[in-house]
Amino acid sequence: MLLTFLVAIFIRPFVSSPAFPYLNFAFSLVFLIFLGAYFIYKKAYLLDPRSLFYPILLFIFALFISLVFSQDKINSSVQLYKYLTGLLLFFVVASLSKRERISVVRTITLAGLIISLLAIYQYFFGFKHLADYLANSKSLFPFVLDYLQSRRVFAPFVTPGILGGYLAMVIPLFFINKDRSWLFPVVFFALFLTRSLGAFLSLFFGLIVYFCLQGRFKKRAIFYLLGIFMFMVIIFILRSAPYRQHTQPFFSMIMRLNYWKDAFEIIKRHPLVGVGLGNFNLKFSRYAHNSYIQIWAEMGILGLCAFIWVIYTTLTTSLKNLTKSPNRSQDVYLFIAGIIFLIHNFLDFTFFLPEVVFIWWIILGLMVDPNREDALQP
Repeated sequence: MLLTFLVAIFIRPFVSSPAFPYLNFAFSLVFLIFLGAYFIYKKAYLLDPRSLFYPILLFIFALFISLVFSQDKINSSVQLYKYLTGLLLFFVVASLSKRERISVVRTITLAGLIISLLAIYQYFFGFKHLADYLANSKSLFPFVLDYLQSRRVFAPFVTPGILGGYLAMVIPLFFINKDRSWLFPVVFFALFLTRSLGAFLSLFFGLIVYFCLQGRFKKRAIFYLLGIFMFMVIIFILRSAPYRQHTQPFFSMIMRLNYWKDAFEIIKRHPLVGVGLGNFNLKFSRYAHNSYIQIWAEMGILGLCAFIWVIYTTLTTSLKNLTKSPNRSQDVYLFIAGIIFLIHNFLDFTFFLPEVVFIWWIILGLMVDPNREDALQP
């Protein structure tokens, strides 16, 4: 069953939920059923009350409350699979042996490498093919033409920001196995081609956390941080080139501020229980471009607090065990990967996309050591 699990993890990022909603739902449903069977087969560890039991229990309770008070219960019931699958992924991965965990990390990095190569191919060849296809099908709207002319890669996702957030999250995993760290330039180049300022900003802060954990915030740290900052400056200049207004960074930030403002209007009307899972919808976007604000809007204050509690408990217990971990450097890279995802979701919405968030739930499970007395018990 491990092989099937690894194949599903590998395929997951290639099935874009916005582009292929029906295929995504079918794949996710089958994956959820498989995870349930695998959970029983593995006799997955149950959480000890002293650690994550209560936060996750509260999160599940918040999901139930959100479903009960949802404005569209059918839609919320359909969206529930994302959270159930994520939690099952967390439990299953947390119960894996050390050897199985290594296989999981290798699978994620292999998928990340192939996606990076696909994005690089898109930059050099794919945009012309796409433009020709749209022209022949008479579907080439001015906005789409401007989007293609900006040459910001996004394959196999639907926006450069999603691809950027995904690549920024998986980059630290390439350093867990030193034999694969030489592949980092390929993934970083693909990340640069997304020209996603949000992804680079999350990588920048992730790097700060890394050097703080390593206790080596010296010249080397300043050099790397300045390097990332210079890349952000270059991206800002490139995106400020004479394209249309909607392709420029200032426009993107203004739109985000408008989304947040509209999202808080929804929160004001439904602060306690939210509008229900999957019922968040703005005039010009289905997402708030800030996952924490959208969680509050959909699940209410209880859901947001429960989610923050799960994150806080996982991160703090992981930090405590870094000091006594025999594989401290590997655990640090996992920690940074999880942090990068969380930072990126202050500016984007990959938490609501199963092709990305499922990988984060796996990373969260990898951060939990089943041998810890205060975390997991058989």
